[in-house]
Amino acid sequence: MKKIGFLLAALIVSGCANDVSENSEQASSEIVSTSEASVESEDQLSEEKRISFMGVGDNLIHTGIFEEAQLEDGTYDFKPMFENVANDIEAADLAFINQETLLGGDEFGFSGYPAFNTPSDMAGNLNELGFDLVNGASNHSLDKGEKGVLNTLEIWNEQENMVFTGVFDSQEDRDAIPVIERDGVTFSFLAYTYGTNGIEPDVSYRLNYFDEALITQDIERAKQVSDFVIVSAHWGEEHMLEPNEFQKQYAQLFTDLGVDVVIGTHPHVIQPIEWMEGENGNQTLVVYSLGNFLSAMSTGTENNMLGGMISFDFVLTEEEKAIKNVKWDGIVMHYKGNNTDSTDSRRGFKIYPLADYTEELATQHTLNSAQGNQISKESLQQTTETVIDADFLK
Repeated sequence: MKKIGFLLAALIVSGCANDVSENSEQASSEIVSTSEASVESEDQLSEEKRISFMGVGDNLIHTGIFEEAQLEDGTYDFKPMFENVANDIEAADLAFINQETLLGGDEFGFSGYPAFNTPSDMAGNLNELGFDLVNGASNHSLDKGEKGVLNTLEIWNEQENMVFTGVFDSQEDRDAIPVIERDGVTFSFLAYTYGTNGIEPDVSYRLNYFDEALITQDIERAKQVSDFVIVSAHWGEEHMLEPNEFQKQYAQLFTDLGVDVVIGTHPHVIQPIEWMEGENGNQTLVVYSLGNFLSAMSTGTENNMLGGMISFDFVLTEEEKAIKNVKWDGIVMHYKGNNTDSTDSRRGFKIYPLADYTEELATQHTLNSAQGNQISKESLQQTTETVIDADFLK
């Protein structure tokens, strides 16, 4: 597993950066003060620091998926479904995933759409695979109410060397800026969602919604305690291959505030990547949507089966702070059988790199065998090339 150092910088609203809030359950290595981290970073910048990043989209756990992941002893193992992309996850210094569905506590029982509850074993599986940054702010975050949020926080806090954010159990935790460290380079990680399917939070600090004033405050404080700022943005219209005006508006806000990269999730299909210029001349990488990662959308179309893995390097020297080597790799969510056939117990849920997906596999996909949508590798490749700029596919 990758070795991780953590900072969790708790800043008061005025923006002072004098204190560090410790999270002993989450941080396995030494926690240092913000000022110590700054000195350490400066001392280590005599040579180039290069930190690799990869991100994937919506981990959307429908009923068929967790049923297939159940073992004889009642526990759940999802790792075989990820095995074709596991090396890419493990190889990255920082790996991001959007945990779309709530891990609200096994006591509730498990459920799929529309009010999800995913087995808690998913957290450990993602940790073992090598994920480091987990978005918890989605439209399904409140599917099991206050207790579900508190349970999911407890579950994720048991995982060492991971940052899970977007929902909170106190105002103090909401106001803290999660920071993760790699080789002396620090990264703030912030997460926001457009909404929660009409479910209102029990307290104002429970979840991060898109709010210009809140976002501005958070990012200004994040920039004080880290070299790079990463934002997870849960936004957009489902099934649309282009960003809407809401996404463009907030992408520009993030850019003007100096965010380094925005990772978008929620539409369940891929959307473009672009470099945006901020009011101070800075450049921000905006990934509007990575599409689905693991999912089984029963009414899905071919586009819902197509996702992406984004990879790039954070580069830091005394003279330069940049994102380089941006690359998009397509992935395919494959499973077979008839969605309405309850006797088909093994559907073969598995993620494939698009480059390795074959026409033979495509003929077995449930969208061909059950719905006749004529999914094919060629059409998936064409969609990728239509949506994603060629510069990112090299």
